[in-house]
Amino acid sequence: MSETDDQRGGGAEGEARSPRRRALMGAIQIAGFLGGIGLLVWVVMAALSPENRELLTRLGDATPGQVGLLLLCSVATLVLNGSIFWVTLLPEKRIGHTDIQATNAIATLLSYLPFKLGLIFRIVVHNKRDGVPLLTIGAWYLAISALIMTNLGPPVLASLWRGGVDTLWWVSAIGGAALLTGMMALVCVPLSGEAGMARIHRWLDPIPLRPLHTFMRTESFARMHAGFGMLAHPWATLWATVMRLADIAAQTARFVIAAQILGIELGWESATLIATTYFMIGMVSPFGMIGTREGGTLGLQTLLGVELVARSDGDPLALIVLFVSATESIVYFAGAGLGVIWLRADRLLIRRGDAAGPGSTVSSPDADRPGPTEPDRRRP
Repeated sequence: MSETDDQRGGGAEGEARSPRRRALMGAIQIAGFLGGIGLLVWVVMAALSPENRELLTRLGDATPGQVGLLLLCSVATLVLNGSIFWVTLLPEKRIGHTDIQATNAIATLLSYLPFKLGLIFRIVVHNKRDGVPLLTIGAWYLAISALIMTNLGPPVLASLWRGGVDTLWWVSAIGGAALLTGMMALVCVPLSGEAGMARIHRWLDPIPLRPLHTFMRTESFARMHAGFGMLAHPWATLWATVMRLADIAAQTARFVIAAQILGIELGWESATLIATTYFMIGMVSPFGMIGTREGGTLGLQTLLGVELVARSDGDPLALIVLFVSATESIVYFAGAGLGVIWLRADRLLIRRGDAAGPGSTVSSPDADRPGPTEPDRRRP
């Protein structure tokens, strides 16, 4: 058999493996999603256990002000996360703040489901509707992920260290987040832009490591390098950090308020750990947020020994987490509905489906070429 025949056979074998690989990945996603539903059922059973009946009766005693404040905290975290996306992208491209908020609301609701539908929706909208190049979207997510690590790490470590909210907690949590984020921005300044790219090659090209040279000329490295420009911008980084800390405060307040409604004493230090875990699991879960956040948060109670004081013999954390999740879902459904109206997302998806129909061609690489959608370099 000739070399050409071998190549054809290998290509045919690769094409045969591709559907099997997609089927396997789809099965894993569905299995993970069902596992999340199983975790949610477990949390619901723990929350509705006979020992929690006394706590359940207190839900009916909640005042409209308490419920409204709980809903308002979920609105705040939804808006703050949308604003973080907006301000982080500003050094590379300017998009309407309301447009990003609408996209974020719909994507957040879709994040309940598997297959990373929320992420896919963001990419489709920002690439097709807003004209953000795919490589810039990749850098955008890398920059936001880096900010999450520098913003959330110090408050969590401070809670573990101090075991309570005191002066040292505030200094280490806020000061640590500012210090780590500032150091990251200072490192990114000389690495950003064309001069930064040239500087990176000047430093690393002499190293006799071929895989490194290959990686530096890949699209993945281009995505990472574009993120340096976002993180190097002082005002964008500052405001993203301020809003992330405000977001964690709002998420923590949700658990404190829910506990107060149920007559449970939950300290801010424990609530910070719970809220941060709840957020991080929802962000990284590949199978959707349903059940994974609730089950993971209950696991945190056992792992870290989080103690709650309740005037009953039940498991109050399960009920608190479900209460927060229920009120949050109300806000997310309402926000997504408004987002669909604002973006006319139905028209966007229909146009995309028509473009992908028979006799048509969808060319995503065009979005990465300079053109009418060349990034707006104006600074905020």
